[in-house]
Amino acid sequence: MRRFSLLTAVAAGLVSSACGSSGTSALDPNLSGLLTNGTFKATINGTAWSPIGTVIVSRLAGGLTMSAASTTYAMSIVVLNVSAPGTFTLNASVHNGSHAAVSATGQGAWDTGNTGGTGSVVVTTLTSNHVVGTFTFDAPSNSTSSSTLHVTSGAFDLTF
Repeated sequence: MRRFSLLTAVAAGLVSSACGSSGTSALDPNLSGLLTNGTFKATINGTAWSPIGTVIVSRLAGGLTMSAASTTYAMSIVVLNVSAPGTFTLNASVHNGSHAAVSATGQGAWDTGNTGGTGSVVVTTLTSNHVVGTFTFDAPSNSTSSSTLHVTSGAFDLTF
């Protein structure tokens, strides 16, 4: 539940910054609402998805967090113990707090940290201000429903 609250707060911040409520718009008018700091995309349940505005990227204490939102979904990927390129699992086990979470207004939330969640992130480039890689995951619902969100063909190439 704490992950969902954090994801909701991040999504709200992304949407408000994309709308320009902070006084500056995160959208580049020359890009027609596309990302302003690189590429971040995936296929969610068979439908192509990409966020708008800026993907929030954070590298603190060996962790990598990427958070993005669109009009349909908000997504956050947290990968712990990232010091170099590699493959990282997204199952939030006791030994690995890495996970991916997705929420959709009126539809619910999904997280790979839930029972049955699986996935991975492959980081191919990692510098002090640039990250490139791919991701795929199956995230079970946070509610009592048995739905699972299938995210495939995820890719990112972001500067921060």
